[in-house]
Amino acid sequence: MRWLDAKPGERILDIGCGDGTYDYRINRQGAQVVGFDIARYKLRTAVKHHARGGTIYLDANAEKMPIRSRSCDAVVSFCVFEHLENDSAVLTEVHRILRDGGRLLLTLDSMSNPEVSNAHRDRLKVEHGVRQFYTVPEISAKMTAGGFRLTRSRYLMGSPLDFKLIRLSYATETMNKVYAALVRTFLVSAGRLVSMIAGRGKTPNTGWTLMVEGIRS
Repeated sequence: MRWLDAKPGERILDIGCGDGTYDYRINRQGAQVVGFDIARYKLRTAVKHHARGGTIYLDANAEKMPIRSRSCDAVVSFCVFEHLENDSAVLTEVHRILRDGGRLLLTLDSMSNPEVSNAHRDRLKVEHGVRQFYTVPEISAKMTAGGFRLTRSRYLMGSPLDFKLIRLSYATETMNKVYAALVRTFLVSAGRLVSMIAGRGKTPNTGWTLMVEGIRS
């Protein structure tokens, strides 16, 4: 969200908006938001809680969005592209709707952290519908082919400690509900702080997640 730094009056598109939590935060900065998702039950939640004050939601395919060409200032998509059947086609569509110099911001599953096993990657594909993982060179090549220039990138959760914390979060799925709630509270608060301190001053070249920004060229 810090990379986005939405300005009042900007029009921002959110691909795979889910329940609209991020859209609410973007709208509070004065931007107009159009959220897309194909999961109708999530859209119902988004409409119920966040469809107000310049934020609207649409059920549409990201490969063919009902948005005028060159009508958006930025496009965001958080942990969605790894699930797409044709990410290159979506990049082409995003290029169409962005104005010249418009920005594309993505968070992507990378799983390039050396602690991540092939078995775990396969599990994500089977259980969570992940189709592909990304590295900086791979997404840079796709963005260039789609008419974008990669301006910055950053791997997140790239240390062994990060991976241990992530594994702990997965373990809560089989824990006693009370214990699981306590562990999740720790992960949201102290876990993030511990990870930040451990990674201070380091720039990981692999990670669980990859964040990128591109400019429409």
